[in-house]
Amino acid sequence: MDGEQKTKPSRGPAKKSSAKTRLASAALDALAVQAEFIDRESRESLAAGTAQPGRLGKPEDQLGVRLQQAREEHRWTQGELAELTRSLDPDEKGVSRAVVSLYEAGTNRPSPREIRLLCEALRITPNFLIYGDDDPFSALIEERRTGTRARHDPEGFAWMAHVMASLHHNHYDALMKLALSVQRKWDVGFDVGLQDKANEKLLAMADALRDRLEHRKKLK
Repeated sequence: MDGEQKTKPSRGPAKKSSAKTRLASAALDALAVQAEFIDRESRESLAAGTAQPGRLGKPEDQLGVRLQQAREEHRWTQGELAELTRSLDPDEKGVSRAVVSLYEAGTNRPSPREIRLLCEALRITPNFLIYGDDDPFSALIEERRTGTRARHDPEGFAWMAHVMASLHHNHYDALMKLALSVQRKWDVGFDVGLQDKANEKLLAMADALRDRLEHRKKLK
């Protein structure tokens, strides 16, 4: 009898642990559903609020500016750049000085062949020349891969903040406790100056987001 009395209490904690696991799983499922709904709503709002099919606007409008900046960083004249493209061209045609001038002024746009020659000469990527970014699709790829948006992107940062602010307080508390626990184990100095760093990051992202939205508005 004594042996039986000693083994019975051990079942209680196991049942409680199992119940907590089920509750946590249910909470995470509810969170996933809510996040997916917010994401769909955000996509619809974004599509309705812009004249462009994507979030990248019309970066090619600034291609001439980037071309000129890249050329001037090398301290080359338009003629010197033209001569270099000619030396890189198997057909020895290259891109003439007059045509380079038209591209920089935004009057004309380069063909794929000319983009290749200009990028080889300037040692820049076609992505940078066209988009102003060597990896313009990173945020979109991350969104498709994980269902979330890249945190370093201003709109992704806003999306993340909105999702967290929309959580039920119990879910929010649970996630924050987990996140803080992970961060403090990973970085023992995580809490040092935390509020100042958080404020600085938020203001920087807000400025970047404001600039993007204003630019997008001008393109409508």
